[in-house]
Amino acid sequence: MKLHLQQDAQYHLINGYGQDGIVVRGQYYRHGLLVAADWLQSPWGPESAEELGLEHFTEVLARKPDVMLLGTGKKQYFPLQLMVALRDAGIPVEVMDTSAACRTYNILMAEDRMVLAALMHPEA
Repeated sequence: MKLHLQQDAQYHLINGYGQDGIVVRGQYYRHGLLVAADWLQSPWGPESAEELGLEHFTEVLARKPDVMLLGTGKKQYFPLQLMVALRDAGIPVEVMDTSAACRTYNILMAEDRMVLAALMHPEA
């Protein structure tokens, strides 16, 4: 699904997502990724949400975003122990499927929030 054109070239906005991956600033990412306004890391994460562990969030812990969106692929999956560990470390987490996380990320970016999205492939 195409979301919109990149309006501000200095920030990472999500332009679209689908079977081929996630599009950020016009570039396709075919693996999971971590994305914030000024930073992007890909590939990121395991193949499935069930395999997510705190070790996948070292960079998130270092960056201390106001909120982290966790996109768990095609379906919403709540990794309870991981969520508790991240919240104990001071990282508020919102879990949703990846398509919802992509849309929410752009909304929060438009509000000038310090948001970081951890996105598994939309078909994972």
